[in-house]
Amino acid sequence: MNLPGVGFQRIANQVGTVAARPAAWIPLLLVMCLATAFGAASAGEAPAPPSRAAVEQLIGKAQAWLLAQSQPEGAIGSGKTFAVGITAFAVIALRQQPQRLPDEHPALGKSVAFLAGFRQPDGGVYDRSEGLAVYGTSLALQAATLLPDGHRARFDQPAMQRYLFGQQNTEPGNLGQGGIGYGDQGKGFEDLSNTGYALQALRASGVPASDPRMQAAVAFLERCQDLSAVNHQPWVGKTSGDNGAGSGGGVYGPQEAARSWSKGDETQAGRWTPSGTMTYELISSYLLLDLKPDDQRVKAARQWLARNYGFDANPGMGTGKERQGLFHSYALASTTYDLLASATVDLPDGRQADWRSDLFQALSKRAQSVTLADGSTGAFWINDAPRWAEGMPALCTAYALRSLKAVARSLP
Repeated sequence: MNLPGVGFQRIANQVGTVAARPAAWIPLLLVMCLATAFGAASAGEAPAPPSRAAVEQLIGKAQAWLLAQSQPEGAIGSGKTFAVGITAFAVIALRQQPQRLPDEHPALGKSVAFLAGFRQPDGGVYDRSEGLAVYGTSLALQAATLLPDGHRARFDQPAMQRYLFGQQNTEPGNLGQGGIGYGDQGKGFEDLSNTGYALQALRASGVPASDPRMQAAVAFLERCQDLSAVNHQPWVGKTSGDNGAGSGGGVYGPQEAARSWSKGDETQAGRWTPSGTMTYELISSYLLLDLKPDDQRVKAARQWLARNYGFDANPGMGTGKERQGLFHSYALASTTYDLLASATVDLPDGRQADWRSDLFQALSKRAQSVTLADGSTGAFWINDAPRWAEGMPALCTAYALRSLKAVARSLP
């Protein structure tokens, strides 16, 4: 079972595609003119990156559409499903460079007030009815770090940090030790996705990688990696026929992987194996904890990505599930390659791929156009595989915007 570990899995199976779409929402015909945005490349060389102007044009359209989804109460996107998480993720994307949403923009103030309204006595920021406390708090904390002083003051960042650390499993010898789960299940249900988002927020809010609690997460990350050099669980090295060394990829969580491989299902249909989303999350988390790109753990995970490279599918998901979690994988990929500070990926066949070029093409061809109320053109994204809430365009568009901004920041 190749779960990408998107944290919205509890609610997303109840969320389908948007029921009604205005007829004006049509696919952008950007694919027809992509050749003008990219230069030619020699055989074996990575294609030229996209032009900054082309990327920023699409960023502008994505931001315009997201801002048009601002609700009177401050949520971004319609409906109450995961409104805290989607709004926080959208604020993060909107406040990142380039085209950072101005401090004084009215939509920003409304969204800040909306998020602050979900502050809880335990220090977290989440909707108590959803069971996604760690995701909500992690995203709200990361958003808070990007706010101007007046807005930032509405959040108690030390309390949010204490809440996240309070969810960390500290039980010696437990498979989940060092990891963080959803926050409402208690200890023993830690996963790489929740842990990764918590680490991002903690580092962004000033917690050093050297903090012992952060370093405790390293061993948890190792237990999420299919790599026998650091992970000695029985399932490691069995996921890809690699003679026991392990594929290097990341899985959703060590407890779930261990349980799924103990069932004796020789078809592997129900077994948890590495996926693109979790391998990106694994690498990003390692790098946030100050491991170097040439560390054996990071290198092994990068090699898994190189063997499974591409943006037409969420790698590792399996037949019939290729597009599940696709836009989340884009957001995680852009974060990972941004942290690696590398424009190219060395593929097993000797070619080089430029992730910026390939990711921009993937996002461009999936963008959909709509005329906004003010007459301007916006762009949004939605996944026809709606699992993990990707039938919700506000979430997919926030993922896409964050990805596009990472591409733009890497360009001259």
